[in-house]
Amino acid sequence: MENKSLSMSFLAQTTDANYHGNVHGGKVMKWIDEVAYALAVRHARKNCVTKFVDDIEFLETIHIGDLVYLTATLLKIGTTSMRIKVEVSSENLIEQVTKSNCACEIVFVAIDDHGKKTTI
Repeated sequence: MENKSLSMSFLAQTTDANYHGNVHGGKVMKWIDEVAYALAVRHARKNCVTKFVDDIEFLETIHIGDLVYLTATLLKIGTTSMRIKVEVSSENLIEQVTKSNCACEIVFVAIDDHGKKTTI
């Protein structure tokens, strides 16, 4: 399977976090959706939409200044859909401590120009 994974990384910024310096869970969910979307479109070579997101359990907090890593991996490819696992980890660059923040699975569906399901 070609291009079966995709990784993204960036620094958590003040605009991503609350008043305590912790990154919002909703922001993390947005990043998860973005990396999975990029992998789905790259694989399908068609536009894709999120159909389903499995449980997300937030295990560790991401703080402002942490380097955030997201890795999306294709788990299963159907006729019109793909199941993708996304893992999120972060690193405190000063203390050089890396932690696993959360993981989930997402299903994306390939769509045509009219927004209807189409084959991959």
